[in-house]
Amino acid sequence: MTFDYGSETPPREFVSPPSLLSSVRLRSGQVKLFNFRAKLSNLWQYADAIPQHRPKQHVVCLHHFDQPMKFDRNLDGRTRRETTAKGDIAFLPADAPTMLRPAKDDPHRFLSYSYLVLEPGYLAELALSNGIGRPLDFIPRFATPDPLLHEITAALTSAPQIKDPAANLFTEALVNAACARILRNYAEVRYPLSGSPRLTDDRLRAVIDYIHDHIGESLELGSISRAAGLSEFHFARLFKAATGATPFQFVTRTRMELAKQLLRKTRLPIFEIAERVGYQKPSHFSARFRVVLGCGPDAYRKSARR
Repeated sequence: MTFDYGSETPPREFVSPPSLLSSVRLRSGQVKLFNFRAKLSNLWQYADAIPQHRPKQHVVCLHHFDQPMKFDRNLDGRTRRETTAKGDIAFLPADAPTMLRPAKDDPHRFLSYSYLVLEPGYLAELALSNGIGRPLDFIPRFATPDPLLHEITAALTSAPQIKDPAANLFTEALVNAACARILRNYAEVRYPLSGSPRLTDDRLRAVIDYIHDHIGESLELGSISRAAGLSEFHFARLFKAATGATPFQFVTRTRMELAKQLLRKTRLPIFEIAERVGYQKPSHFSARFRVVLGCGPDAYRKSARR
């Protein structure tokens, strides 16, 4: 049976009756993150109903189990009794047949887990644009510790809650980090990840100039990386190495520095300053200003004029 995770939720036959706690749609649906909570007895029941399936997308199953769990998993023709716990992942490449059965039916135990779902074409294009030649063969993995992917997906889960015009930079950097992790750890590639070892001074200046020129707009990682003449995949890593800050942190800091100047040197109302530094909602600007500076814009203006 083939499962298509391309819709807003995975196939009901596979995830029901587990409850969908949250979902995050990324990269125009090319990457999705689903968070679930399920009763172990229900997973046991559905293991019989769906003995084997083939995902159309690459699927990373992240386990958040507080206590170790044993499963019998058949993955791409190999069967193994695996013990999995919090921090582990199972990697299911697209079109690889897989079957999962809990080794014990505990009717009172609940499990929490997540699916990070990636369209094969998106990951292949990303790899090709960064010097990774085909064929690109992905390796099925049983229960494998991967705390970094867990940290990335936890941040992706909370990303929609960030009320900031630069939040998309943060999210895009996380998606790129997840993809880099998958390509490095779960794929056999012809060429290693390639790219400039450092961001040259000219490229860095071009990026900083671009950010300053467009600080009042919604800055995207794609447009900023194009100013450097680099792919998004490499740009975020090289930018942090050159500046010590992620693009999200740098843009936020640049906006706050401009806001401080406007608060000190002009009598512009707060809402207009917010617009000039890229915030459509003054409340979002004030909240971010308070996080970065430790006080609200009104209080900062009053203290700066004493």
